[in-house]
Amino acid sequence: MDISSIAQKLEQFLRMSFAIAEDDPGFSRSIDLFDAGYVDSVGVIETLAYITDAFGVEIPDEALLSEAFSTIDGMAQVVAGLIPKEADAELSVQNW
Repeated sequence: MDISSIAQKLEQFLRMSFAIAEDDPGFSRSIDLFDAGYVDSVGVIETLAYITDAFGVEIPDEALLSEAFSTIDGMAQVVAGLIPKEADAELSVQNW
């Protein structure tokens, strides 16, 4: 699964879970989700649970606390780096 596909799934989850409208002019994959108020502390826990379920990875504390993890694009890069190659092939088949 590539970074773009991961970002797309994360965006879909965040929009649905946090009622972010498709036409929200302030929302993008590169905006800081926490500073902009889209995700709060409870939302982080929900997002981590989604990532674990959807991608089969646990986010290490150092990644969670990194600046990269504040945007959809950054989260997608972190997740992509944690998916083992064998699991990546299995995820691609399951999502087909």
